Amino acid sequence: MTTYEKKKPIIHKANKSKWGLGLAIIPLVGYAIFGLLPLVLSVVISLFDLNGYRFEGMTFVGFSNFSSVISDPLFFKSIGNTLYAMVSIPLTIVISLLIATVLMNPNIKGKGIFRIIFFIPYVCSVVAVSIMWRWILDGEYGTINHLLSLINIQGPDWLGDSRSFMPAMIVMSIWSGLGFNVILFSAALTNVDHALYEAAEIDGAGTIRKFFSITLPAISPVTFYILVISVIGGLQDFARFQIMAPGGGPDNAGLTVVYYLYNAGFTNVITYGMGIASAVSWVLTIIIASITAFNFTASKKWVAQT
Repeated sequence: MTTYEKKKPIIHKANKSKWGLGLAIIPLVGYAIFGLLPLVLSVVISLFDLNGYRFEGMTFVGFSNFSSVISDPLFFKSIGNTLYAMVSIPLTIVISLLIATVLMNPNIKGKGIFRIIFFIPYVCSVVAVSIMWRWILDGEYGTINHLLSLINIQGPDWLGDSRSFMPAMIVMSIWSGLGFNVILFSAALTNVDHALYEAAEIDGAGTIRKFFSITLPAISPVTFYILVISVIGGLQDFARFQIMAPGGGPDNAGLTVVYYLYNAGFTNVITYGMGIASAVSWVLTIIIASITAFNFTASKKWVAQT
């Protein structure tokens, strides 16, 4: 064997490594430009007084922006609104698990159609879904109030009354989030070992006992995954609130944390500014990280280890 033939595989392997490195650099450059750089800039901007969008003339203020955010009652109201809206998370999980258990049963005919029906709202545009719900919840011409009028019930101004606004948003959130959860739960239920159910039946266990002793522990990893992504998504809820509650809604009932951040950075840029908005973003990051860390710690007590 010649020296060239011995070196050829090494050269070929080196070329493959160069191609792999070159292809890997592309997403890394994209992340550096659109992810890492904005991340670093947000830290810098949060420490400066920056009114408008120009860096000229900005003043270093240290942690004053963070102090302003924490001392702003409107910020705490936005946190309260966000947590209130997140009531939909446990409700969605329970309802979707019930649907997956009953309607996605292998013995049920047409379960594929049910999956499509429940999943369609999840893949629809948030803007389109929000506009549709604005029509449904309209206090004067909405579908819900029209149906209520047929039985002589005067429906409220769902989106114009601070008392009814958030319950209406919770119903909307449940409707739009069911599909994703149902698909995941139905997949998890099909992977449960049926031998466990047979053994439980021999021991005299009923349906409820089997559900809580076998089904729930078996699907707990999927339940945990749904809980984590739902909480993170709930804390960042913004688009539908901006459409359903322009300006924050009645008595700022629709002002979520991210909506507060948006108003600070783009709507009230003169009175608040990008410095305040950046500070809010990092406060929100700390909140999300803390809650996520708590969920992972608590999961050791109820999530089955695989």
